[in-house]
Amino acid sequence: MAALTKKERFIVALDIGSSKTCALAGEQDDDGSLKFAALGAAESKGWRKGQIVNLDLAVSSIRRAVEEAEAIIGLPVESALIGVAGGHVHGVNSRGAINVAARPRDIQREDIRRAIEAARGVSLPEDREVLHVLPQEFSLDAQDNIRDAIGLVGQRLEANVHIVTASGAATQNIVTAVNRAGVRVDDTVLEPLASAEACLTQDERELGVCLLDIGGGTTELIAYSGGVVRHTAAIPVGGDHFTNDLAVGLRTPIPEAERIKRQQAGAFRE
Repeated sequence: MAALTKKERFIVALDIGSSKTCALAGEQDDDGSLKFAALGAAESKGWRKGQIVNLDLAVSSIRRAVEEAEAIIGLPVESALIGVAGGHVHGVNSRGAINVAARPRDIQREDIRRAIEAARGVSLPEDREVLHVLPQEFSLDAQDNIRDAIGLVGQRLEANVHIVTASGAATQNIVTAVNRAGVRVDDTVLEPLASAEACLTQDERELGVCLLDIGGGTTELIAYSGGVVRHTAAIPVGGDHFTNDLAVGLRTPIPEAERIKRQQAGAFRE
């Protein structure tokens, strides 16, 4: 493997939330391992419930966060992975099937791809776009609950998948804001999926777990069972709603309500 150039060493991710915007840079070693390199953060402006309501303010927040990360790593950030979240994100389970051949034969990677593509073929409203197609399990002839079908022999292959969709307009607005901040978008990633990759162990995913990603304006959730994603959703309620309720109920300014929430809040099963 050829040695990475200094610029190639850095992978940057942008998490653009309702309350703050973060630019996270990771540095790759020649062996492919990744370590933390820099974090730039700025107050988010121009956002409401996970969607852009003022493009110029959103661009300014992204630029400030990126510039802070650039100052630490000493290189310009030219491209980044973008987290997508908000109330416009929806997940749905789907199933598709293909006939592999006239006679049973070994299942190959192309067969897996075709079966997943068949499962992906659900009709979506005009403004929806597919963010992720996450395979769950496969069935081959009379055998089901197969995690990896490659190399097995059969004739009819079925795939169960979880499809994550988002508003095309909302996603494009995020991409536009990032581009105007001088950064190219390499890819878009569902934020709770990224959080799950960072936080959950394989055992937790196998046994069954639900991860909640509570932001300022929205809360996203992702549920795993049997090692795969079973459900994703987002609700337009986040930490800012509790701060606002305190501000109204106690008749106190928002900064003071936020301080009270941070110092006094607690969740108890009782």
